[in-house]
Amino acid sequence: MAAILFPVFAQAKDAAKKTQSISNLKQTGTSVAIYNADYDDVMPPSAYFVGLGTLNQVHSVYDALQPYMKNKQILVSPADGQGQSWKDRLNALGLNPMPNGIERASYIPNLGLFGENLCGFKTAKTPVVNATALETQTDTIMFFDGYIRRAIPTLDYFTFMGMARHADGLVINFADTHAKFFRATAVNGIAKDIPTPTGSRAPVYYSWRRDAVNCGTSALCKTEGTLQSVPIAPTGFTLDGVTGPYNDLHGIPGSNITDSEDTASCP
Repeated sequence: MAAILFPVFAQAKDAAKKTQSISNLKQTGTSVAIYNADYDDVMPPSAYFVGLGTLNQVHSVYDALQPYMKNKQILVSPADGQGQSWKDRLNALGLNPMPNGIERASYIPNLGLFGENLCGFKTAKTPVVNATALETQTDTIMFFDGYIRRAIPTLDYFTFMGMARHADGLVINFADTHAKFFRATAVNGIAKDIPTPTGSRAPVYYSWRRDAVNCGTSALCKTEGTLQSVPIAPTGFTLDGVTGPYNDLHGIPGSNITDSEDTASCP
């Protein structure tokens, strides 16, 4: 009897966590919408420097949204314990979070959608995006269940990875603020009818590949340890004959921002 009931209880517990995570990301999406209303419909930047030199403080999208959330716990998935330490990731690069800022999070921003200016640390930056200029808000990923690689060499998009935190899938919200659960295999179908511009580095806007070498028999990495093991180069796996990172949930359908947040050179 116990052998029958325990898996059922585990599934019910995960379903409850998934529902709470959907609520978290729905509230996060609403916070972005309120932020946009205050800033002429311009999306908040994913990160920018407040002080270079001895401070090296990074103001993140998490910090930008906090005045509208008024609850830091919204950014932590109930399936992710205390959440990942954003502070540790920054400190390892010689950077620091804002005083009293967000230190832990479970959800990853789409680094193509949220502008970024870390010039002085990187050689390129992302321009800010106007929400009304998006070709499709319902198909543009905003935040997703994810994992930030430890000991990362840079803050590039391929070190901010999607994570199948619930069974074989994850929770995603979109630029129109709606949030829902997706099987990892269904990520490849998001915005699949919107062609990328000729010459794009990524042939599709969002993708998820399998890695049987590092992720086990299911070829789907479900733990931090296995996600640490997959190559973090922008290429390395093949899906339908196309190479790329293990997964890529960054980009803006209908634009030339496909797989990378770096689209403009720093001054």
